[in-house]
Amino acid sequence: MASSKGGNTTAHINTLHQRLYHALNLGFRRNEKEKKKWECTDIEIQRHVVRSILAFLDCFSRGTSNHRLIKDSVSDIAGALVFILGYQNRAVVGLAANVVISCQQLEVSLPCAVALNAILLNVRETKEKEVWKVFEDAKVVASVVGVLQNFSEGSMSVEWFQEMASVLSTIMLKWPQSRYSVWNNSSLMVMLESVSQKPDLGLRVATLKLYSSVALCGHGASELLDNGKPMLDMIISCMDDKSSPQNARIKALKLAQRLAAGNQECLKMINICSEPLVKATVRTMGKWFLSSGKLEHDQMSLLVEACKLALITRWEGKHHIYFWKYRISEALLSLVAENFRSLSLDGYASLEEEISVAEKVLNANFLPSLSSYVWDIIGFLAAHCEEEFDSILRGDELRLNFLVTCACLTFSRSVQKGYQICQNDIISASQSESASRAVLMMIYSPSKYISSRARLTLSFILGEDGEQNLNSLVNFLSYIPSSGGYILPNVLQTTVCLVGLACYSSIPQYASFILRNQGLEILLSFCSWYQRNRENIGASSFAPYPQSIAEKRMCCWACTEDWDNKDAFLLYALLALAELVNHSFSEQINAEELSLKREKVKDRLCTTLQEIRDGTYGSGPRWYAAHILSYFGYYGFQHKLGKRLMGAYEDEECSDMRLLFASGNSVSVNKIILAVRCPMLLPPEEGAHNGSIISTEKSQRTVQEVRMSANVDTLALVKLLEFAYSGYVEVESMTLKNLRALARHCKSKVLLQMLCRRRPKWGSSIPRIDLPLALTPKLIHFSDVILVPKETNMGGFNCRWCSSTSHHAHSHRVILSSGCEYLRALFRSGMQESHLDRLNVPVSWLGLTKLVNWFYSDELPNPPSGCKWNNMDTEAKLNELQAYVEIYSLTEWWIMEDLQNDCARVILSCLESARELSIKTIELAASFSMWKLVEAAADHAAPIYHQLRDSGELDELDDELVNLIRTAAVQFSQQGG
Repeated sequence: MASSKGGNTTAHINTLHQRLYHALNLGFRRNEKEKKKWECTDIEIQRHVVRSILAFLDCFSRGTSNHRLIKDSVSDIAGALVFILGYQNRAVVGLAANVVISCQQLEVSLPCAVALNAILLNVRETKEKEVWKVFEDAKVVASVVGVLQNFSEGSMSVEWFQEMASVLSTIMLKWPQSRYSVWNNSSLMVMLESVSQKPDLGLRVATLKLYSSVALCGHGASELLDNGKPMLDMIISCMDDKSSPQNARIKALKLAQRLAAGNQECLKMINICSEPLVKATVRTMGKWFLSSGKLEHDQMSLLVEACKLALITRWEGKHHIYFWKYRISEALLSLVAENFRSLSLDGYASLEEEISVAEKVLNANFLPSLSSYVWDIIGFLAAHCEEEFDSILRGDELRLNFLVTCACLTFSRSVQKGYQICQNDIISASQSESASRAVLMMIYSPSKYISSRARLTLSFILGEDGEQNLNSLVNFLSYIPSSGGYILPNVLQTTVCLVGLACYSSIPQYASFILRNQGLEILLSFCSWYQRNRENIGASSFAPYPQSIAEKRMCCWACTEDWDNKDAFLLYALLALAELVNHSFSEQINAEELSLKREKVKDRLCTTLQEIRDGTYGSGPRWYAAHILSYFGYYGFQHKLGKRLMGAYEDEECSDMRLLFASGNSVSVNKIILAVRCPMLLPPEEGAHNGSIISTEKSQRTVQEVRMSANVDTLALVKLLEFAYSGYVEVESMTLKNLRALARHCKSKVLLQMLCRRRPKWGSSIPRIDLPLALTPKLIHFSDVILVPKETNMGGFNCRWCSSTSHHAHSHRVILSSGCEYLRALFRSGMQESHLDRLNVPVSWLGLTKLVNWFYSDELPNPPSGCKWNNMDTEAKLNELQAYVEIYSLTEWWIMEDLQNDCARVILSCLESARELSIKTIELAASFSMWKLVEAAADHAAPIYHQLRDSGELDELDDELVNLIRTAAVQFSQQGG
């Protein structure tokens, strides 16, 4: 017989086989039927058996796996391992798991892998830390990844791959710490991409399962999408193939949902496969059938997952056009009305008849668990429509009209129920909330077609009961701030009440009624009450879609903010306020009747709105606060960066261009600011060369003069410049018309939107001052200073804009001086340094890139987070941390208090998550004489003082620093730490 693995002889194999059975026999028991079964709870015997199995199996290579002794022993080995895994003893399970993973004998590994997976799925939450410690010590994840990345079809069975993939998927599901070593393994990712293209469905399903667990990590999802076409092709193929088993289609849908959990990730996905993904989703939603008048359980699960995926409509993007193209209205209608094709939608002579049929459909309560998805999907689609949306309907108007009617009816019923809305009936409650929100989005849709249809339908449904319903809404809302409480009496009723007021306020006759009944003051009081009690109010959604266990264990996903998932109550109240303010400005009615005209209320309203606009509220409330303020002459958002730039605007010595008016007045500006914020004000290149150039004696700088046309209104241009620099401007009514014309000519979209008092589009982000555009190739020629870091050991550097091969950053004096008093004084000093085009900055290259980012965005980039940070080695973490310590030191010299506070926040956050960095940070901060930072780092080292002392790490520090840490440790101990 040929020698087996490692050159072992047959005699040696026989010896190991005898030792194996000597160990196994210690645990064999016989039942009543005289069947042999392995059962032993003695830990030492279990450990002995596992080691004996490992030694025996290690003798065989894959080529000798058919050896007679292997075949004879398989069932006994598997039985022992399954029992030991099931016993779940910490001392043995890790060793047993690695035997299962590394075992090349299919008959052993398969049943054991199944057992291991079942055990992992049923580990109690209280035991998870303990089990993970075992797996970590035994390097189980590394073992699974190692054997999987070497998978090749033919050499290993599909069943083996499926079970190993299932084990790894379960581990990633339970323990987020395991995910990094999977998605960061390029060999494994390449292998999975290859497997995903195989025709074998079993392999593809196993791969889908693995990808789904990887996508629970935000970093992992982003990595998957970076080269995502093969994976997305597989997802769409599994979703859209009716011959695929239900579990494969469901897994594909769930994976797509996880990849779209964030706005940026969803955008990546739809940029790769927008149309086929939407087509497969809509077809899945619309292609199903009833069996015996009921929906099969598997079909319902499939529909639920397809509806969840269709909620990507909440994000703006090109996928919306494809939802309409593939007739989403028809798919949604099929989920609302049984046998919807029998509805003769084109046969209704009047809206009254259509409402009558819609009432019958709603009363039938067909597929109630899907209704919430239907309303949310159609609501998001309406919110993201374009103004001329009706041109793409292509004959789908009738189905859309019917959905609008059904949503309006559901909403009006919720309003009528009032206190009878039952929060304990999850399905009914979620229908009420989602239908209400959908009607709101329809009424406020940019599409004139959808908006007018929704208003018309709602007005007709309300009829004579409208004012009575409004009375109950106003009374309910007035009770909340007057009650003196700090919690909402009924979350769902409050939502319906606020949405109701926002919808009714958009209809002129109801807006007048609300104003006459002190509705504006009541809404304002609610907003003030919300501001005071924001921390106590809690979620503003009734959570119709409870998170699965997997979704609760997601990691590394940036907190994505839907427009209304943060401070939604406040948003709905502001929507109603905006309509009432608009109505009062547009209607010529008795001024005494309008509370808006009373100066006290007006001042209070503006103060409250400014607090919301400039606060830490969600994007939706902040946008609507700014929108309402535009009626009172306040336009835009106030930014720290904008305030800095206004300092440059008001300082003529910073300017490099002067705009001359026909009146003889002039205004000084900066070319780079105009190039970024209002390029239409810059002269053409030819004009720039022909313009007169003057030289100032003090700074020897050149200032280009540009004569403006006599047709340009001086005050309007000044206001436009203020907005260009700061993102905010206050305008008197007499200047509005000329400023509006100028903003249109200069293509200042945000300012024009506010001047025209257009509602903000649902989902719009807060407009930023995009100064980083100044560093793009198109505008880099405006750069007038180069920042050079201290010496670096990094490799060569290739600049896209100049021939220098040393590390450096192009910048602009006006932007640097606007953010730093020291640099402003330096550039004006007249000394030699003020004229140099290179400025040495005593920070590393990494620190310099972060510093430049702060100057141009007022944001200090954060270090890697989550899995990336946790898996960086100590040296890499210290390198990141050192950059912030260097900037912190620089801010004391350059007098930049805000940036110093930002640095301190980042440093202390890093120390909180990696206390082992405290000693090096203390040492580094002390070398810069930054004693506040030294003390803060000592506080973070205090909890591990004894560990640091015993390891000898404190021996490297000065006695003064050691005493500082010891004192912090004593204080920590005295405080109960």
